[in-house]
Amino acid sequence: MESDPLKILFIGGDEQFARVVAGLLGGAIDLVTAPTMDDAMPRLSGQHPFQAILIDLPAADKDGLLQVGLLSVKKPKLPILVFGPSSDAEFAAEIVRSGAQDYLAKDELDAHLLQRSLRCALERQHERSSLIEEKDNYYGVFDHLVEGIFRTTPDGHYLLANIALARIYGYASPVELMASITDIAHRLYVDPGRREEFVQLMQANDTITGFESRIYLKDQTIIWISENCRAVRDAQGNLLYYEGTVEDISERKHAEEQIRRTTAELSRSREELRAKNQLMEDNLRMAREIQTAMLPQLYPVFPPGAAPAQSAFQFTHRYHPADAVSGDFFSVTALSDGEVGVFICDVAGHGVRAALVTAMIRALAEELKPLARDPGQFLRKLNSDLCAILKSTGSPMLTTAFYLVADWQRGTLRFSNAGHPKPLLIRRAQNSVEPLANDSGRSQPALGLFDDPPYQTTETILAPGDFLMLFTDGLYEVQGPDEELYTQQRLVLDVKSLLSLPPGKMFDQLLETIRTFSTDREFEDDVCLVGLEYLGQPPKN
Repeated sequence: MESDPLKILFIGGDEQFARVVAGLLGGAIDLVTAPTMDDAMPRLSGQHPFQAILIDLPAADKDGLLQVGLLSVKKPKLPILVFGPSSDAEFAAEIVRSGAQDYLAKDELDAHLLQRSLRCALERQHERSSLIEEKDNYYGVFDHLVEGIFRTTPDGHYLLANIALARIYGYASPVELMASITDIAHRLYVDPGRREEFVQLMQANDTITGFESRIYLKDQTIIWISENCRAVRDAQGNLLYYEGTVEDISERKHAEEQIRRTTAELSRSREELRAKNQLMEDNLRMAREIQTAMLPQLYPVFPPGAAPAQSAFQFTHRYHPADAVSGDFFSVTALSDGEVGVFICDVAGHGVRAALVTAMIRALAEELKPLARDPGQFLRKLNSDLCAILKSTGSPMLTTAFYLVADWQRGTLRFSNAGHPKPLLIRRAQNSVEPLANDSGRSQPALGLFDDPPYQTTETILAPGDFLMLFTDGLYEVQGPDEELYTQQRLVLDVKSLLSLPPGKMFDQLLETIRTFSTDREFEDDVCLVGLEYLGQPPKN
């Protein structure tokens, strides 16, 4: 199928020369003529687009330059070829600077020269249009990013800013922002010396991540921002400018302030927890790293003084918060030379609010050591204290918990359950995996819901090789393909398939199995796994 002919507009009053041009271009050209610029403009605004413009200038003068410049502004995407009366190099250069692609002397014109010039003009204009489009696309993305983007000089002037940055700082446009803030150190930052600190860090490291500062908006309102920045240098290592991103973190800072106020209220409600609440406030600010440090770092050995590998009880755990901080918590505590207490809890949800309650429960549990040998009484008192505090704050939070006391000398396990998922008791000798239920077989309420419910203590026997697996509900509340849910029944089957593995490898393989089942290979909730393995009486030296 033949391609459509090029449609070209010829502007000029010399009809004979127009016919000559048409002949030189050949039959694949549809040449439309317009005697004057006034006649050409309506044609250029019509429905049938042209691919190029040819202009016949009667004289090499300013009027010709003006016509070419006007036409290039009106139709920037169309290549323009200009015919002139003579090969005047200086005038040809002026014509090109005015917007034309080429200048051709009429007395030197031939078919080869004209066709080559037109072809080159079309190619150059296509490349130019592509570059313009790429530039427009780039700045379209640049200006519509949610994060503010900047480029500044070392002495504190803006070289570049996007719309998001102007909006964050309260200005109508990047132009207004750059015109208004000409001294970043004094016009933008609230705290004196903050810009100097920024520059010193950049000089030392060439990058900054999470540089948090208070800054003034256009109306002098103060907000918090976080900056990520890098230094851009030339080939010789000389600093050219800084560029980076800005995020408004005022809401997070306000949330941190709210957490501090809530912590102070809890401190007043329970005077004896004042020191622990202060630690809790610090922990919340420090987020995941500090909360992880609250978990057991070393496990007790039984009997005391035994080598860890020969301890009657072996422990292992895996802890995976869904957010920066978690609503899951556990502890492993030696109650005597022969007994260990293991506690696990799960506050509804995850994130800062849930982590605040777990820190409070940790502090309460520390005060209940006199009751720690009786799991039922331990949970009952913990529930009473938690209810009293939550009522004073007006913020009830569903919290499930499980507590056990294991005695290596007697080979017994005493436990009580407050609405928590039943741990799995793995009896390797019998190749069995069973949920650990209390004697009544009935579930008992979660903590923090009722004032004084009874919590039953149940006792069972441990045999050497038995392994108890405690976990939070985030382990099995996972959705797979076709909205299929991973159930506790499936959990039991998967654990049975891993009985030959040691506890640590069992936990790792189980987590990978569940991730593989999950649609997005991630857990939606906090996950905590705690294992207690009973090896029996340690060998006597």
